[in-house]
Amino acid sequence: MGTICVTGTASGIGAATKAKLVAQGHRVIGVDLRDADVCGDLSKPADRQRIVDEVIALCGGVLDGLVPCAGVSTPVPNELIVRVNYFGTLAIVNGLRPALEKGTNSAVVMISSNSTTMTPGLSVDDAMAYLQQDEESVVARFSSPAAFVAYPAGKLAIAFWVRMNAAEWMKSGIRINAVAPGVIDTGMTRPLLDMPGVKDSLDMIPIPRGRWGQPEEIANAIGFLGSQEASYVVGQILFVDGGTDALLQPTAHPHPLPGGSKS
Repeated sequence: MGTICVTGTASGIGAATKAKLVAQGHRVIGVDLRDADVCGDLSKPADRQRIVDEVIALCGGVLDGLVPCAGVSTPVPNELIVRVNYFGTLAIVNGLRPALEKGTNSAVVMISSNSTTMTPGLSVDDAMAYLQQDEESVVARFSSPAAFVAYPAGKLAIAFWVRMNAAEWMKSGIRINAVAPGVIDTGMTRPLLDMPGVKDSLDMIPIPRGRWGQPEEIANAIGFLGSQEASYVVGQILFVDGGTDALLQPTAHPHPLPGGSKS
């Protein structure tokens, strides 16, 4: 059994992932704003470094896995979405790499989204803006409250980052993959039902499975990708969305881009 860091453990997918890993016998170091082993705000650069330092202290400089689940969505301001979901996540992932390099069969499972392939108006340029690593320019790019693509663009950037870095990290013995959840019944999603027009948009999303997903179902996929059962899975984005992506883009393979084009 190993030592695994999970961010966002106070609720939702992060809490379900922690429970799954603990049940499997792993030691989990939880990170969140509150009610966690390490508390901090991923939107703040100073907190990011402190979080990394505290996790490294708790694990003795050796980690076997990392699952950066922490994230935010509408109705929070776009600035928080940009800072937490992409730049906060990458700060933790890169900051903990030295500890992961010392672990056994280390694996990182990141969180993308099926919104990356089903959001009208989302462009590759929106995602590539994140990958330029200039946080303030991305905050400015999506400063308008109407810039609804801030969330899916950041999640598409996560997917691209996984694909672009998987081979290089594998040289250090670290497997990187990601899950791309669909609509999941969590405390982050439920408030959207009270927003004018948003409930109608959510209701329009076709889900062949016939229902929203449960956090535990995403945790199961994360547990698989982080385990030795997935030892030959590297650089992949696993859609766990009840069949939505397959329904909307049945001929896109292997990693569709918005509008049906292929990578």
